[in-house]
Amino acid sequence: MKRLISLLLAIIISFSFVACTAKPSEEKNKTDVITITDMMDRKVEIPADTKNNTVGATYGVATPFFVTLGISDRVLACNFKNKAFIRKVDDVIINAPDIGNTELDAEALAALAPSIYICKGKAQDEDKIAAASKLGIPSIAIEAENPEEVLYCYEMLGKVFGVEERANEIITYIRGEMENIDKLAATIPEDKKVTALCMGSELGRVAGNDMLQTIMLKRVGAKTVVDDIAKDRWWVNIEEDIFNRNPDFLFVTSSNVLEYKIDKLKSEELWSDMKAIKNDKIFLIPAKMDSWDMPGPGFILAMYYMMHCMYPELVSSEDMQKKVDEYYTLLYGKTFTGDEIGYSF
Repeated sequence: MKRLISLLLAIIISFSFVACTAKPSEEKNKTDVITITDMMDRKVEIPADTKNNTVGATYGVATPFFVTLGISDRVLACNFKNKAFIRKVDDVIINAPDIGNTELDAEALAALAPSIYICKGKAQDEDKIAAASKLGIPSIAIEAENPEEVLYCYEMLGKVFGVEERANEIITYIRGEMENIDKLAATIPEDKKVTALCMGSELGRVAGNDMLQTIMLKRVGAKTVVDDIAKDRWWVNIEEDIFNRNPDFLFVTSSNVLEYKIDKLKSEELWSDMKAIKNDKIFLIPAKMDSWDMPGPGFILAMYYMMHCMYPELVSSEDMQKKVDEYYTLLYGKTFTGDEIGYSF
C-alpha cells in the first residue's frame, strides 16, 4: 500500500511539474503575435516583432505604400504597377523579385519565407490566402480604391511593420488636403457645377459610380453623369450611350495601355459633337510615369488636378505646382518636374 501511495504521489508531482512548466510557454506564445483586421474584415495574427516583419506581395498597389512607409529593405518580393517611376525613387525595392500577380507562385513564396503575405482584398484572392496559410505565412488583404481605404491601408500597414509614426505623418497630410479640397468644393454654387465623367483605356469605357475616378469627381464639385452605373469597382463599356450623357468635361485615365489618342479624338466626327470635346474640355489625368488616378495616395493630386481643370479660379497652375512639390517631397523625399514624370498644367 505504501508503495502504491508513493507511486501515485510521484505521478501527481510529475503532472504538476509539467503543468507549471507549460504555462509560461503558453503565455509566451500569446505575446509572440498581435491581431490586426485586414480589408476583407478578417482577424489576422501576425508576428509581434513588427519592426522586423518582412513581406512578399502579389498586389502591385501595395508597392507605393511600402516605399512611402520606408520599409523597402523588408520587401522580399512585390509586383510593380509602374516600375519606371519606382526606379526613380527607390534603389532597393526595385530589385525585389516577382512571385506572381493574378496567380501566386507558392513555391517562390515558400523559398523566400516572408513574415507576411499581402494580396488584393477580393474573393478571387482567397485561393492565394489558402496557399500561403498552408505554408504557415499569415496573409493580409488590402484595398485602396477610395480615400478612406487609402487611409486605412496606411494605418494598418504602419502597425504591421512598426512604422506607426511615419504612417501617421502621411495620414495627417492626406486628411489635411482632403479637408482643404472639401472647403474649396463647398464654395462652388450649385448652378455653377459642371458635369463630368472619366473614360478608361478604351473608347466608351467609363468609370462607374463606385470607382475612385468618379468618387474624386464628385468630391471636387462635379455633377457626375454615371450615377446609374456600377460594376463592382470596374470599368463599364457604355458604347454609344456615352454621347447621350454628353458631359461638360471628359477626363481620361492615365493608363499605360490607353488605346486612343486625345488629339485624334478631337478630329473624329463621331466624338466632335460631345460638349467636352467641342469646347476643348478633355484632359488626360497626369502623370505619365506615376498615375494619379490609380488606387493609392496619388489620388490627392488627381483631385486637385480635376478641380484645376473645371474650376481654375479655385486651383491655379501655381497652386497645382505647389501641391505636386509638397506631395512628392513628403512621400518620396524629392520632387519632380513635369518633364521628368509627365504632367503639365
